[in-house]
Amino acid sequence: MEMLLLFVLLGLGAGAVYALLALGLVLKHRSTGVIDFAHGAVAMYCAYVFVNLRSTGALELPWIVLPHRIQLASEGMDILPALGITLVYGTALGLGLFFLVYRPLLAATPLTRVCASVGVMLGLQAIAVINFGTTSQTGKPVLPSSPVTVAGITFPSDRIMVAAIVIVVAAILQLVYRLTRFGIATRASAENQTGAALVGISPTAIAARNWGIASFLAAGSGVLITPISALDPTSYTLFVVPALGAALIGGFQSFWITAGAGLLLGVVQSVLIYVQSVVPWVPQQGLADGFPFLIILIAMAVSAPRLGARGGVISARNPSLGRPTRPVLTTVIWFVIGAIVLIALQGSLRAAYISSLITICICLSLVVLTGYIGQVSLAQMTFVGVGSFLLSHLGAAAGLPFPLPLLIAALAVVPLGIVIGLPALRVRGVSLAVVTLAAAAAFEALVFGSVAFSGGLAGRVVPPPSFFGFEFGTSQGETGRIVFGLVTLLTVSLVAFGVARLRNSATGKVMIAIRSNERAAAYMGIRVEPMKLYAFALSSFIAGIAGGLLAYDQGSASAPAFAVFTSLSVLAIVYVAGVGRIAGAVIAGVMFASTGLLVSVLDKFLHIGQYQMFIAGVALALTAVLNPDGVASDLVGDRGLAPRIVRLRDRIFPPRTREKEAPVLPLVEETADAERATR
Repeated sequence: MEMLLLFVLLGLGAGAVYALLALGLVLKHRSTGVIDFAHGAVAMYCAYVFVNLRSTGALELPWIVLPHRIQLASEGMDILPALGITLVYGTALGLGLFFLVYRPLLAATPLTRVCASVGVMLGLQAIAVINFGTTSQTGKPVLPSSPVTVAGITFPSDRIMVAAIVIVVAAILQLVYRLTRFGIATRASAENQTGAALVGISPTAIAARNWGIASFLAAGSGVLITPISALDPTSYTLFVVPALGAALIGGFQSFWITAGAGLLLGVVQSVLIYVQSVVPWVPQQGLADGFPFLIILIAMAVSAPRLGARGGVISARNPSLGRPTRPVLTTVIWFVIGAIVLIALQGSLRAAYISSLITICICLSLVVLTGYIGQVSLAQMTFVGVGSFLLSHLGAAAGLPFPLPLLIAALAVVPLGIVIGLPALRVRGVSLAVVTLAAAAAFEALVFGSVAFSGGLAGRVVPPPSFFGFEFGTSQGETGRIVFGLVTLLTVSLVAFGVARLRNSATGKVMIAIRSNERAAAYMGIRVEPMKLYAFALSSFIAGIAGGLLAYDQGSASAPAFAVFTSLSVLAIVYVAGVGRIAGAVIAGVMFASTGLLVSVLDKFLHIGQYQMFIAGVALALTAVLNPDGVASDLVGDRGLAPRIVRLRDRIFPPRTREKEAPVLPLVEETADAERATR
């Protein structure tokens, strides 16, 4: 009993950090309606700033390449000046991000705002990796941590202090936002921005002040956690997941409930660690990290109606969609071109080209799910990882000939896609992004961390693909690589052809209607819920295909390749390229993938590989603000390159004249095409 109480008290430290982050998320959402996935990244970067001020006296600015270090003291600073500078720094950083990224997107679609915040998250994490490295650091004590003994239990006193700080902050926020004119103005602006503006309240000014306060709290949470948990760019950034769970329990409204939920969540995680040590049948890895996913699922099910997660009519348009023409001929032409490129390349560039093809397949799964039906998934690499590991198990145990292991592994991923897609029956947009992010984090901790399933740090060996005794994997030299590359090219071409046919089919038109307006689609008689699950199933199947190809290409499957940030990077590159178009998936794989052809060429000659995630994050945020249609829209517009190629193709291969088909679901087409016509 004493040990259990000790773990309860120790959990107050992490719980206090979750609570402060969650309070900031509540402030941002109450004033702007934005759920900021980059909130944890702001706390992480401020933690690095504080640690460096305390150890070296240098102030690290949030950019790379250019001079980014200002020496404020010849040696480490005392705690009070370092704390003051860090809090001001965090507030300024949050305000800068608000005016540069979030303010222009206050009227944008949920998908656009999610992608922008993910871009900021990736950018800040990449800056931290480049400027500070990935080695964990430990900060000096911030609060007095002398041991305290109560009822025979000895624990650090700072745990009680940080919990008291959270309670005081929650009380101040509750009083300010209930009794002061600023709090009343915030509520008025959140309820009706137009009405608030008519009585002289500036919604932008109100939002900026709230964003600054939230960033101040994020900086404070980053400072408080440094002596409690080792500082690194990844884990600190993902503190936003349990913070989102606490904010959801509070309905993004109540400061008291949010603070209490954050503290309780930290305590429960600590107790679960104790349970793992005394109960042998409990999973020994990832249980505490996976618990926030359960909390988020429950909270989302209860609070989704209050969050306005479904069916809202949005004035801003979604990213534009492509309309493939003559997909059979187009697929054949591009397969021939792709085969010529594959044979012409050699060595590492050929390997990079194959990697680009696999990334195209992953991005096509997002074109179906996010581009066509508008469901935001931050867990796509989870599907890819499950496909890879299942293929390794099938190849080692069954010895099935290609392509049976690939198809079986991909089909086995479909139930997981449906399960993760179940919350989409109740929520959409940013709320669904929260659920899928939590699911990805939980799966990474619980499943990919399991030695039995993933092989641990060593991973699992994947036998090369074989067809009745003929092996053609990448381990068979350049000849085997060419054969495997052709097989990969053919597989990806068939997947792209299927996605093109889906876009032009009645099912595709139904998907687009759901993306445009769920309520209008339901009014027209469309069964929205089954179609969403179908989209998740199809998307997970395509991702499973990509996972199998990736395992064959690398000859092994390793958990770090399917981490949460890899899913975020995939969303970044496909959104920048054009999430509504097959051409966007191709551009993302060839030009933007971290192991793809163009990045490999640039890294070989210019050594820019370490900046790939930073470039992806910044490009994602800029694309969300400036051009939600992505790079592909510039190629397939009326004056782009693609229409000229199509006209040239039609001159060489004139299309057969045939009677015009009767329109399928004309109202659906009208609803979908209106998004592109309205500019």
